[in-house]
Amino acid sequence: MGSEERPLHVEVITYVPSEYYHCQHCEVTWQALGIGQTIHREQRASGLPDDLAREFDALSQWARRLHERFGPRVRVRLVDAASIEGFFKSLWRRVGRYPAFIVDGTRYVGSDFSAVDVLIAERLAARTGGP
Repeated sequence: MGSEERPLHVEVITYVPSEYYHCQHCEVTWQALGIGQTIHREQRASGLPDDLAREFDALSQWARRLHERFGPRVRVRLVDAASIEGFFKSLWRRVGRYPAFIVDGTRYVGSDFSAVDVLIAERLAARTGGP
């Protein structure tokens, strides 16, 4: 990637599991007692219903493969659909189902990651003028 070339931004609006952290003193204390990881693991496990957790896991695996395939040419940003930002982005992009992908201004809603891969490859090819 040349220094003048900016990465292609892919925004994903979806439900994201949440973890809550306490003050630094409490976190250090809980880690020293050996219960910090357990608490955060329980939060992750109970953060989303099973179907949404499986969907998020599949999305995470796709994002890892995307990075392996395109490296720094593509940047993925997650937006929690349940957040204020996610609410307004959903309104703005007219998204009513998740996950929703915004690739260089083009919207795709659904879990067919291969369709998103095609959008990304097309946008990257259009930028470089080649396949």
